Amino acid sequence: MDAKDILGLPKTAHPLSQEKKSRPPKESQRKPDGISREVYALIGGVPPLMPAVETSQLKKRPPTDEKITWQWLPFTSSARKDNLQLYHWVRVVNGVPPTGDYSFAKYNKSVEVVKYTDEEYEKYLTDPIWTKEETDQLFDMCQRFDLRFIVIADRFPSSRTVEELKDRYYSVSRAILMARAASPADVSGHPIVKEPYKVAQERERKRALSMVLSQTKHQERKDAEVLAEAKRIAEARMVARSAKELELPVTLNDGLENNERALVPGETVSPSSNSQFPSGTVAPSTLMAENASTLGSLKMLRVYLRTYALDQMIQAASSSAGLRTIKRVEQSLQELGVNLKPRVPTKAVCSHHLELRKEILTLLNLQKQLQYKEAEGSSYRDSPYETPGTPKVCFLPCGRPVLQTMRFF
Repeated sequence: MDAKDILGLPKTAHPLSQEKKSRPPKESQRKPDGISREVYALIGGVPPLMPAVETSQLKKRPPTDEKITWQWLPFTSSARKDNLQLYHWVRVVNGVPPTGDYSFAKYNKSVEVVKYTDEEYEKYLTDPIWTKEETDQLFDMCQRFDLRFIVIADRFPSSRTVEELKDRYYSVSRAILMARAASPADVSGHPIVKEPYKVAQERERKRALSMVLSQTKHQERKDAEVLAEAKRIAEARMVARSAKELELPVTLNDGLENNERALVPGETVSPSSNSQFPSGTVAPSTLMAENASTLGSLKMLRVYLRTYALDQMIQAASSSAGLRTIKRVEQSLQELGVNLKPRVPTKAVCSHHLELRKEILTLLNLQKQLQYKEAEGSSYRDSPYETPGTPKVCFLPCGRPVLQTMRFF
């Protein structure tokens, strides 16, 4: 008899066939070096809050010739003016306690507040809104609380806002500095003189910040959508503008006179000016026209950082060259120790970089033309050259010489 018989409950077989719930396998984590197994089991694999100590420091032993003890010794701090003597634990090596000032006294920094005399106040600092007593109290509290204007406004006897206290302090300090200087140039670099405090700007900043902080989630979402749409429109306009500038036609003057005439944008190019150059090479006039077009579009762009404007300029400058020529240009840049793309793509850097690429491309084209002319001259020297109309002597079968004139059709 069991509990079910006493309660009159039907007996049911124990569900042995039910499978146990499968637990996800635990990821095995390797114990870090330098930590004992017991300590690692206590932290449960959670990374420590403090940075771990290097293993080399854990295994490092102190020198055997040093005897280190900790002693409860008195100390004084130069940050205090009352010569208060306190105690703390100090690490003593070989019975010699450390000397010198308290280690944390160097963090006691104070603000240098400008002081003024009664004569200077009557001459430079009079203000109908502020009395001399209020100004004196303000500067005393600025010296006491290290320009913490929130605390000063909370403890100031009269009802003054933080902006009014800041404006009075910085205006007085600026007037005193300028009055004591021999010339305005001596204090022109001082922060108080260089960047005067602006009450209206500070109030507007706080008002805008208060509006941002008081926004709801719906308003923040709408503002984010508006900013994203504005960014998309600006990027689309920039892409369209750059594409339009790259397609601007630039024409130049007809040919070059003795290969020394400068090219000026706005003139025309004769179609026959390129006929004197062999196939596969680019005429200097066409090359300089494309360079001028690239430079013009580069000067019209306003944004250089984090855009693909430089890539477009490089492609436009190298569009008329073949793949082998582009590789030779890049090889020349590497030989000169110049990066293929500027690390700091500002306007000036991009302009000089593209100018260097164009000069290298012009040099390679001139070298190709020179090689072509040399090969043509050597072929003329090696083969007999016959001028049209030159009489030629031929012999008949009978052995009689006859003059024959060559004709070309």
